[in-house]
Amino acid sequence: MQPRPAASRALSMPRSAIREIMSLAAGREDVIHMEIGEPDFSTPDHIITGAFEAAQRGFTKYTPNPGMATLREAIASHASSRTGTKIGAQRVVITTGAVGGLFCALMSVADAGDEVLIPDPGWPNYDSITHLAGAKPVKFALLPEFGFVPDFDTIEEMVTERTKVIIMNTPGNPTGAVLPVEVMKRLADFAKRHGIYVISDEVYEDIIFEGEHVSAARFGLDDRLFLVSGASKTYAMTGWRLGYVICPEKLAPVAAALQEPVASCASSVSQKAYEVALAGPRDCIGQFREIYRRRRDILLEVLGNTGLLPVVPAGAFYALVDITDRHATQGSLAFARRLLQERNVAVVPGITFGPSCDRYVRVAFTTRDDSLRQGLTVLRDFIEHG
Repeated sequence: MQPRPAASRALSMPRSAIREIMSLAAGREDVIHMEIGEPDFSTPDHIITGAFEAAQRGFTKYTPNPGMATLREAIASHASSRTGTKIGAQRVVITTGAVGGLFCALMSVADAGDEVLIPDPGWPNYDSITHLAGAKPVKFALLPEFGFVPDFDTIEEMVTERTKVIIMNTPGNPTGAVLPVEVMKRLADFAKRHGIYVISDEVYEDIIFEGEHVSAARFGLDDRLFLVSGASKTYAMTGWRLGYVICPEKLAPVAAALQEPVASCASSVSQKAYEVALAGPRDCIGQFREIYRRRRDILLEVLGNTGLLPVVPAGAFYALVDITDRHATQGSLAFARRLLQERNVAVVPGITFGPSCDRYVRVAFTTRDDSLRQGLTVLRDFIEHG
């Protein structure tokens, strides 16, 4: 007898085209990489040194499910300072990357058949985690004419008795949008009025070019807010896989317990590294941000007068580029494959971020200036002339 089939939920999980393009690019030489959403810098030396010294001292064992008490205190203090709201360490759960925080948050509250409001465009993992929870993704449009900022009048019409969660992301991936204070206030009012949970993905909070980062934690959502962030983007620590989620106090033990069957706990050495990062100098954050700002300005130099940029990114390190003028019929995935195969430039097809995004590709300005300028120039020429 043949083995029974694989789990249907796993087989039907939405796949990310980001990984497909990365895999195709990995086997090619001299590719200009604008598909990878991670800093191209090394983790600052003082963080690496601190982690190395902790490992040498034998700090290589398990930690409690929610993480080291000292790091949870440090995160709570940091978040309290950033948001102007008192956040207790008992609400903090340290996770394997910010994606681990998203997973624990959603799994803590979403039952099979519940509905989860997800931005479109939005990071594809929101969709896949919702799918794994057995919940139903309900996508609300972020429109370029509104700066990729959510329209709550439209979202109101999507609420049903099954609506359980809304996911928000600022600064946004893939849009680069930074949500203003009035939008975050409306988010809070919306969640309170409908009795739903908010998962606020704020992992790009330190990469802002215009405006300010406004955290969802500022608006009295403590009993229904999961605030997700981490070390990856701010400190160029993607490979350390260290994130966290600040939970409603009553649900923090639930989120912590979900760590056990998935990861037991985040890496102890990585936890020490982040503790060093939070306690150490912060000048690297500003230095990284100014490099991204310079690269964002290169993006504007190359594409700013072409009509190909629907919105100028105000944060994160991404931009959406409109490909519809000459490539409306083939779709973004076919476009991205051709661009890589014919011009050796890797970008992410917009379709992976949601149905409304097939008219775009995403570029990440996380590569050195000369490569970025060359890649954007090739992309512009490919869009305009094929």
